Amino acid sequence: MACAAVAGAGSMGLLLAAKLNASGIACELWTRTEEQAEALVRDGISLQDETGEELSRVAVRAMPLEEAATARSDGPKVVFLAVKQTALKPPLLALLARAVPTDGTIVALQNGFGHLEALKEALPETEVVPAVTTEGALRKSGTTVSHTGKGEFRVGLADESDRRSSDRVEAMLKQAGFTAFVSNEWEEALLRKLLANAVINPLTAIWGARNGQLLESERKKAVMKALFRETYGILRGRKEIGEEDELWRSVMRVCEKTAANRSSMLQDVLAGRETEIDYINGAVCRMAEEQGLPSPWNETLTALVKAIP
Repeated sequence: MACAAVAGAGSMGLLLAAKLNASGIACELWTRTEEQAEALVRDGISLQDETGEELSRVAVRAMPLEEAATARSDGPKVVFLAVKQTALKPPLLALLARAVPTDGTIVALQNGFGHLEALKEALPETEVVPAVTTEGALRKSGTTVSHTGKGEFRVGLADESDRRSSDRVEAMLKQAGFTAFVSNEWEEALLRKLLANAVINPLTAIWGARNGQLLESERKKAVMKALFRETYGILRGRKEIGEEDELWRSVMRVCEKTAANRSSMLQDVLAGRETEIDYINGAVCRMAEEQGLPSPWNETLTALVKAIP
């Protein structure tokens, strides 16, 4: 029996499943389609470095989530949830409720806000451990992933009085070769990541630009800075997240380090998929409303991204 599972076989899901299995942790991979599961069972996961050179090919037990949801009372106790927030709708939540044992733990890796509440409402008896990662990964095919940047995992607490589940998640990630630690500052880390995503994602999606192209002109940087300042003020009203100047430099460093990358929102737009705009800039708008603050930049960009054909 597997002791862990990864739900979602996109960039982060493939990276996690590859490194967990390579480290000796028996980890299932739950896919959206039967075709991808069959390819993974046949070919394994090709784990590449940022240059595209194959580091290893890792065997994996893969199956569609629908299959994992059948008679899973003895299923994996730790499930890393590596799907976008747009997927967290009643059909998938119902499958997760059947696939994850009631005494199991879901590690929620979503960007933006709203996912923890949705998971806790749909799976009230299951522990939900929040986690934030700055690891970089790029899915190149259904069985190939490139580890494009080394970061870290901040693991939160499902229960402030009991950190055993969080410690177990931390130990698994460390065994897999990741930098990971249990932190009571996970929400601050999530807000800082939201800040970067709220600036980079909608602008790249609207302009059809790679991340580095946001820094190519002073006019684009001026728009970025205005959006950043508005978003920073709103997020800081929720929780202290750090100095404004340092966080602005951090956003620019992300653009520089990932200059050739297309943001996930731009990729969704190009593929005609639903974007996460409601959970990123839309979430910022909701936070602003709660605080009685204006959010014209975030409101406008949310509307513009939604209007993209």
